[in-house]
Amino acid sequence: MIDNTNTTNNGTSESSIKKYIGVASINIVAINPNNEKLRKYGWQIPEGADEPTYTAEIERDGKKVKTCRVRFLVQMKDFDVTPVIPIDFWVHNEYDVNKDGNKCRIIDSYGRTAWATKDDVRAKRIPQYSNGPASISEGYSLCHVGEDKLIAFLFKYLNITPYRVFDRTKNEMVESKNPGRLTIDDWTKLCNGDVSEIAEYVALQPDNCVKVILGIRTTEDNKTYQTFFSDGYLSNGSFVDPGSGEYAQARKLIDKFMESYQGASLQFSSKPVSEWTETATEVKDNSNDLFTGETDSSDEETVTDPDDEELPF
Repeated sequence: MIDNTNTTNNGTSESSIKKYIGVASINIVAINPNNEKLRKYGWQIPEGADEPTYTAEIERDGKKVKTCRVRFLVQMKDFDVTPVIPIDFWVHNEYDVNKDGNKCRIIDSYGRTAWATKDDVRAKRIPQYSNGPASISEGYSLCHVGEDKLIAFLFKYLNITPYRVFDRTKNEMVESKNPGRLTIDDWTKLCNGDVSEIAEYVALQPDNCVKVILGIRTTEDNKTYQTFFSDGYLSNGSFVDPGSGEYAQARKLIDKFMESYQGASLQFSSKPVSEWTETATEVKDNSNDLFTGETDSSDEETVTDPDDEELPF
């Protein structure tokens, strides 16, 4: 379900030779493409090759869990020849529960999330934190693994008015007069590989663009992969700071992220996108999970969906 009155935007596979780093303006050209669509955008796939498989089944605590890769083929608008690359979101047919198993992530139709106890969920009440009530609306739902990341991307791509916006006159965040809503109505269908609901949303604004932060992930065996920053996006109308040559908002997002994660090799840039080369400076980080659709905290893990009558924690 999508409900918004203002959705007008301002504005390669892992084996690909070219990779990119920096802030790029992208437009979605396909979702979970078949071989014919991949060939159209430059993939060299022989005739008769098997079609791509975007679903899988994993076992968690003795239960089978359906997962789906939601792959957006996106075209970068920053070059004379516009390259196409994939950005992937992994979604699971299980709820996002913390490591201790006593809290579950919840999500409302405005895309806002919070952590709630079993008692909170059963009573359908707003969770209370030490600094006040959680910023979430009544009528929230339990949040599936990967749901918050996918919803956040769609909100920004479709330029849906958020629940809270920055008021420059007051220099603070205030509630929007008419915030938009977006939910995925059939999660099971999505996890079984049917992306038609998402495709319908994207088709509402086929020419929209959004700015994403592209990066490079290097594995322990020194293989490099194209990746992207899934914890924040820039409006397509965002501009480069003339003094630093960087997108200030992207710089803040990257710096905040790097403060919390250490370990695995990831590299990002807040400058305009450019082709990445092997000589680029390496930045250390610990969040492979951030880009595979898993939970983004080392203190959290997920459990499988329960029976309909039970809560998952």
